[in-house]
Amino acid sequence: DKMFNKIISKIRVRIEHVFGFVENSMHGSSLRSIGFDRAVLNTDLTNLTYNLLRYEQVKRLNLKTWR
Repeated sequence: DKMFNKIISKIRVRIEHVFGFVENSMHGSSLRSIGFDRAVLNTDLTNLTYNLLRYEQVKRLNLKTWR
């Protein structure tokens, strides 16, 4: 169990930070729209906004990426 948690925690922390940022900073905890297409569009725009903010942060701080 401990070995499995050690392996999976590195992946889990990267994903949970994204959801935490979207929920806290971008108020993305709830979605209210009529129709599935609008909900998908809202989610896509939220993800695009997060990626643009993260890209700017990586460039500004000169961070290394995954690769």
